[in-house]
Amino acid sequence: MNEKVVFDQLNKDVADQARVRQTYKYFNGTERSKGLYDEAIRMGEDVLQEHKEGHNEPQAMVDLIDQAIYNSRKALNGQQTDKHSLQMQLSRAGQFLRSQEFTGLPIKTQQYWEREIAEAHNIEVASNTDQAMANKTAIKVATMFDTMEQMRPQLMKEAAQQRAARAKRAIAARKEAEKERKKREAILAEQKALAEKAAKEHKKEKKSPKKKKSGGMRGFWSFLGFHKSKK
Repeated sequence: MNEKVVFDQLNKDVADQARVRQTYKYFNGTERSKGLYDEAIRMGEDVLQEHKEGHNEPQAMVDLIDQAIYNSRKALNGQQTDKHSLQMQLSRAGQFLRSQEFTGLPIKTQQYWEREIAEAHNIEVASNTDQAMANKTAIKVATMFDTMEQMRPQLMKEAAQQRAARAKRAIAARKEAEKERKKREAILAEQKALAEKAAKEHKKEKKSPKKKKSGGMRGFWSFLGFHKSKK
């Protein structure tokens, strides 16, 4: 009688690979340590696929492969990323984005800063950010500050031009709105005058007496009577 093979633990360890690959131990690990883990997972997936097809390995083989996955996972040697520099630059950027100095920048420059800082923040919170990426992002944010300082006169001039253009558009919009308002008021006044005129005429018609109209036949007989009396 064949021995029943248990796959519960192997199923759990193979399913856990997505979580493991998001950890700094895997992501920041050496290529050799990651390769050993990937190979153990591949063997586990092959055994589980054979089980689905009805071809089971002996329990000892299943346990051996599961042990290989466990050992290779423990051997992952990635070090936790030091994100102190990146966090310092993001803290500085956060304060800047809330300042009046930032709101005084040209619109496109504001949009660029918001987009880049949001991306840097995503890198900072990602559990699988490696050291090189963290350092590179911190340098990029610091460079953004340096570039802005160098371009400050040009940026301030551009921002002033944009404010002037917005003010000009606002004035033109207000004038157009006032023009439309007066036009609507004139139409309403005209409609009101016509309505009042119509009401007065209707009231006048109701007060004036109606003239009696003589009937046609009565007039005809009167005409005949006049001629008979002359005979």
